[in-house]
Amino acid sequence: MTRDELLLAIVRCPEIDRARAEAGHPCAGIVGLQTADAFQAPEPWRGHIDTTPILFLASNPSIGGSYEFPPARWSDDRIIDYYQRSFDRDGGHIDEKGYNSVAFWCGVRARATEILGRDAVPGVDFAITELVHCKSTGEQGVDRAHLTCAGRWLDRVLGVSGATVVVLLGSQARDHCVARWGLDKGRRVHFGVGTPGRERAVVVLPHPNARGRRKVGDLVSPDELGRLRALVSDQN
Repeated sequence: MTRDELLLAIVRCPEIDRARAEAGHPCAGIVGLQTADAFQAPEPWRGHIDTTPILFLASNPSIGGSYEFPPARWSDDRIIDYYQRSFDRDGGHIDEKGYNSVAFWCGVRARATEILGRDAVPGVDFAITELVHCKSTGEQGVDRAHLTCAGRWLDRVLGVSGATVVVLLGSQARDHCVARWGLDKGRRVHFGVGTPGRERAVVVLPHPNARGRRKVGDLVSPDELGRLRALVSDQN
């Protein structure tokens, strides 16, 4: 499956119709938070996932916001352009004002800047994806849906990602991926992790909206940060 085929398959995930028809489906809770006539389609990722050196992986996208939400009925080309070029400065779909209106995106850019050691460019230096692609507020429905959604899509998403560093944001992404990849839950940084597509460094950070220490330099050692910076610098 190519990058674009995967992107479209996630937006039009077949589990949505099954979840609407079967009350016991693992995704029924999260899908049921929206009505079918106003359904905001699952988000595959935002940014040039095949070339960005950093990939952020969070729990799931949030419902709402001041920016547009591509429905599954859009043309293939329009959907692909929207998600791949979501943050592009030259005619992208989210301008600086729109980007800054989302606290989560601002936090992600700050963490990327700390890893890179320079100002990070959204969509170019990093892409954002999720464990569960359907939307909710407060991570509603993620507990039940994550094994089905990540089981279907996560390895494929990583397979098209060019990132050398994957950053897990929050407890949902951490717990799922630590178990999936057999990592030490007590460590913040893991090097040489065998993930689909390539070996990568995996960094575990709090959710950008969490209280307490969130900066990369406060949570990893100077040596670890130097190694992470070298990995992303080699890719640029």
